[in-house]
Amino acid sequence: MENLFEDISGKCKNKSVQNLCKKLSKKLSFKSGKDVENLCHLSYWLYILGEKELAKKCINLTADVPFDQNYNVWDFINNIWGLGIRIFREEGKNKDAEEIIKKMDKNYLIPRKQFKETTEQILAHEKKRRSRYDLDESSYHEEIEECLNDNDIKGANEWRFIALLSLIGDTETGLYPNLNENKSKIESIIKNYIGEIIK
Repeated sequence: MENLFEDISGKCKNKSVQNLCKKLSKKLSFKSGKDVENLCHLSYWLYILGEKELAKKCINLTADVPFDQNYNVWDFINNIWGLGIRIFREEGKNKDAEEIIKKMDKNYLIPRKQFKETTEQILAHEKKRRSRYDLDESSYHEEIEECLNDNDIKGANEWRFIALLSLIGDTETGLYPNLNENKSKIESIIKNYIGEIIK
């Protein structure tokens, strides 16, 4: 695994990629939310920079991580898998994309142990949670505008990057009704944000 990050670091000289590879070479535990966040960010940076094959290698590291309902970790794994779905679709591998979506949906619908939920309760909870996701919240438009009003381009790009985790990671799953309704608008925002980030 360490060799992968050294390999990426050797091939991609972007400063953010270099910093993330350095951290991940030292430590990657799938029990640590921070470590998995670093892996998630690295995957997205590689995708943004057009290094799709390297992004896929990072995504593949999460394929066999056992689902334990620790969403400090799994929120980031789900974002990583959302990116994987997008890449599969771009490659015309729709069946592979659908397999990931089924796996994610199944995980979300497992009753949460800490709440001693029934199947009916988790279904109701999930329906409510999924309906809360919308374009305004996912695009971080207000935060980006605030930074731009302060001439803080770096800050605006940090918000754009965070927004991509949801705009790609959540939208690609097709599990969120409000995001599904705005797919063409979201696609336009994704392209715009990526363009601004790599300027």
